[in-house]
Amino acid sequence: MKNLNKFLSIAILSVILISCSSSSDDDPSAIPEFDRSAVLVNYADNIIIPRLNNFKSAVEYLKESADAFVNSPDLTSYTELHNSWLEAYINWQYVEMFNIGKAEEIMFFSKSNTYPVNEGRIQENINNQKTDLSNPNDWSCQGFPGLDYMIHGLASSEEEIINQYIQYPANGEYLKVVAHELNKNTDLVINDWSTYRNTFVASVENTATSAFNMLTNDFVYYFEKGLRTNKIGIPSGVFSNNPLSNKVEAYYSSKNGIEDVSRDLIENALNAVNLVFQGKSTNQSPVGPSFKTYLDYIKTNNVSVEDIGSIVVNKIETANQKILSLDKNFINQIDNDNTKMLGTFDALQTIVVNLKTDMLSLFNVAVDYTDADGD
Repeated sequence: MKNLNKFLSIAILSVILISCSSSSDDDPSAIPEFDRSAVLVNYADNIIIPRLNNFKSAVEYLKESADAFVNSPDLTSYTELHNSWLEAYINWQYVEMFNIGKAEEIMFFSKSNTYPVNEGRIQENINNQKTDLSNPNDWSCQGFPGLDYMIHGLASSEEEIINQYIQYPANGEYLKVVAHELNKNTDLVINDWSTYRNTFVASVENTATSAFNMLTNDFVYYFEKGLRTNKIGIPSGVFSNNPLSNKVEAYYSSKNGIEDVSRDLIENALNAVNLVFQGKSTNQSPVGPSFKTYLDYIKTNNVSVEDIGSIVVNKIETANQKILSLDKNFINQIDNDNTKMLGTFDALQTIVVNLKTDMLSLFNVAVDYTDADGD
């Protein structure tokens, strides 16, 4: 009997040891669920809200510079206005992808950066002394592109542009309307985050309306449409029979030789995407929970999955090098050597596939927007 009890004890211990040493690869249910809320907390507290606050400061400076220029239109106040526009526009590249919450509700994305502008409608708005820009037809008459036209597009030189404000005060009134509208909309978005933040970080369920799913889709949509398509694809002629250099971002500043900024804008846009993907608030910041750490977690627990996180980071660097090889003036680049623009588009397109197909599939997040360009 003593020997039988000893045998039974050894057998039971063996079963326990075998069960405890089973690999999680053999039992997916044994893998702890990834904490999606940690990603949203990092994004909200360390990236989205701080970026919006930086943007707000830049927009306030822009509004004040517009008021000062209208009150005293000269070269000094004009230069200050241009500089404030550019600073705010660069800051915009870091928040444009967050089309969620109040930003989505008020169409912040469309009101702030729809280009090319509708020159004819802007002139009608000026002539009619229009102050209400809520009509969707006025999206292309306001925001940064609208300001680009008002600051750089009314004439072909700085002196002539300044004279347009001296001779025609209605131009100044419309400039102020556009700058104040951008500031007002920015306030609405930022103020909403004071209450929306807690709802945002808790909304992690896998549904079409959860904050995690919407933010992930917005991130992919922005990269595909706002960055790849709008900044490179459309002006380089990918979606048309011919290049359309008049559709570059910040067109009037480049066209009239005020300052070449279209490359600067996409450089910052791609850097903004890279930081969000890796979960970093700045280039020097430590990595926090992010889309990449989520992908790394999936890869660690499933050896058959590709290392999509590292692939995307490497491809972003490749695309960045393509961008840096472009002329700072995209009008010149398109008109003189459009093949480099097309090569940049191709580099960005490979990332779209990894984000839209691979990442969303691994996260089990369904695409929530329609695609009309065959990607």
